[in-house]
Amino acid sequence: MLCYSILYDGSPSSLDRLRQLPKVALEVLLPSSVLLTLSVPEIADPLLDEGAEVVAVKLVDGPEKSGVEGIERAVIVADELGAELVVVPMDSGNAAEALSALEEAYSLIVAYSKKVALEPTRRAFPKALEFINGFLGGVFKLSVSPSRGSTTEEVLAMSLAHLGQLAAVKLASFARDGRVLRVSSAGGLNVFAIMKELVERGYDEYFVLDYEAKGLILPPEIVKSDCDLLYQYLHSLLEKL
Repeated sequence: MLCYSILYDGSPSSLDRLRQLPKVALEVLLPSSVLLTLSVPEIADPLLDEGAEVVAVKLVDGPEKSGVEGIERAVIVADELGAELVVVPMDSGNAAEALSALEEAYSLIVAYSKKVALEPTRRAFPKALEFINGFLGGVFKLSVSPSRGSTTEEVLAMSLAHLGQLAAVKLASFARDGRVLRVSSAGGLNVFAIMKELVERGYDEYFVLDYEAKGLILPPEIVKSDCDLLYQYLHSLLEKL
């Protein structure tokens, strides 16, 4: 239910960082340069050799860079890693390309029995929902990711309004100047209030500690501290249900 989002480019330094991080479930962030230049075994095998527990694969770049091939490769990589979810970012500028690529990749997604979560910006949210609602079977889901200026109330409202379609909620917070904050920092979003409300409403999908996707690379011991904090809080919430 709780996982950490790690940027992976196939390099030895990426694997070194993976080894140093706490043994938590992972959302693996794959740049288009990795998806389109490395083979599926070259991407997946090193992660499998390290014993990584991967629950989601996310395209770092939008489909306007990786296209249908990038989405399809991400689906196959997810299958190799045993991950059930592929996350595709979407903004108002790339919405048409993203939705067209997803529609073209639909047959492969179904063949591999994967779920694809669209992660739209505020402005792209209506188009993403319209697309998701156009398909039966729950293949397409929603990932809610806070952005600069997001409020706790806004993230909660978006999440609760689409609870049945929700596959992931990203836990990241921003200072007024745009800096990414740790979940334990004062200011920014109240991620604990978000977790509490969603769990009490029956949400049982993924909470993702989303530092690296937002550009915040922290020492492994700090990542461990924040993961432990969230694990303990989540455990206390579940005990009360």
